[in-house]
Amino acid sequence: MSDVDVLDLGPCCACGCSGARVRNVILLTKLAPISGRGWGCIVCGLPPNGAVAVVCDACLEANAPLRFACRGRPGSDGRVPIEELAGDFDHYPIPHG
Repeated sequence: MSDVDVLDLGPCCACGCSGARVRNVILLTKLAPISGRGWGCIVCGLPPNGAVAVVCDACLEANAPLRFACRGRPGSDGRVPIEELAGDFDHYPIPHG
């Protein structure tokens, strides 16, 4: 795998480390700080307005508490403190299967 093939998601939202081990995306049930730059659901018809966090393998395995969330796109839009996320965002209660 070359450097071109490595996806840079920015720093871990739990411990702050960076690098190839930061590869786990967590969908949060809050609104993304930048509308349109989060997760959505084609089954529910949700727009991509849900907040996300990214964590390294070690923090995922340890279930480390999140300190930050992605402001928008994980690799380029920076982070915000997790406490600053406002507004609920979640799947509609319909079958997803």
